[in-house]
Amino acid sequence: MGNRTLVIGDIHGCARTFNILLDVVGLERTDTLYLLGDYIDRGPDSRGVIETILQLQKDGFVVRPIRGNHEDMMLLAIQSGVFEDLLDWLENGGDVTLRNYGVQHPQNLPEEHLRFLESLPLHCVTDKFVFVHAGIDCTLADPFSASGRQHMLWDRTGLIDIGKLGGRKVVSGHSTRKLDDIKKSLKKNHIHLDNGVYLSGFQGKGNLVCVDLGTNELFVQPNIDERAGE
Repeated sequence: MGNRTLVIGDIHGCARTFNILLDVVGLERTDTLYLLGDYIDRGPDSRGVIETILQLQKDGFVVRPIRGNHEDMMLLAIQSGVFEDLLDWLENGGDVTLRNYGVQHPQNLPEEHLRFLESLPLHCVTDKFVFVHAGIDCTLADPFSASGRQHMLWDRTGLIDIGKLGGRKVVSGHSTRKLDDIKKSLKKNHIHLDNGVYLSGFQGKGNLVCVDLGTNELFVQPNIDERAGE
């Protein structure tokens, strides 16, 4: 089972679901696990999600997390000091995260967690794939330049040009897709992996998904955090 390239979409504070999915996948230290951002907000245990990621790295697992727009909103709220930036984050699920941590402001999160969030890159590139939270602006001369930052965090068009990416496929989260659409995307040049784990009760959504890019096997874990009422 080892030497797999695995990718998990947006976790959004669903720590129990995340840990169960890792068990289902059978993560090994010879695997490489990419995480597509949005670890925090909306779900009940953002702290637990980050603690799991940090522990995996400490235990010698190869985990490569990237930044999502929710991490970026939270960090902006800290760095800018502008109330409107804080309000924007709070209205997009940040209020749940603050309650989970038991603090009044995101600047009061544990230092280790803040350092982790600040260190997250906007994308990862391998020989065959580009891993990014939202999308890649292929109209730019350099799609990975600072000019493409907004696209990497917020794009919902799904438009890419693999010719501008050295033939690499794009793997992203951010925009929720039904399971059938996620399965169809596995055969295309842009793979979408966000099934809206926090959307329990919505037809075709409410799961955390992982794909093995070597085999296109899809692992689907229904949200257990919501059902547990946590």
